[in-house]
Amino acid sequence: MHYIIQLLAAILIGTAIGAVLSQRTKALLIGSVIGIVLGIVALVTASWVPLAVGTAVFLAVQGLQRDNYSSRA
Repeated sequence: MHYIIQLLAAILIGTAIGAVLSQRTKALLIGSVIGIVLGIVALVTASWVPLAVGTAVFLAVQGLQRDNYSSRA
């Protein structure tokens, strides 16, 4: 079970790093950094609680993202 938690934490860290490197608003940047930090904590401790919280925060701030262009082509 520890390996699964560590694998999911590594996926969270990688995805959040990708989000940090792209152009984001300040709230999205802070949420992504929180996801990275909690992912590292989950990777080191192999605990599912920081993994779940980090994933929830990361997904919540990704839901705040709005596109500036029209979805019609």
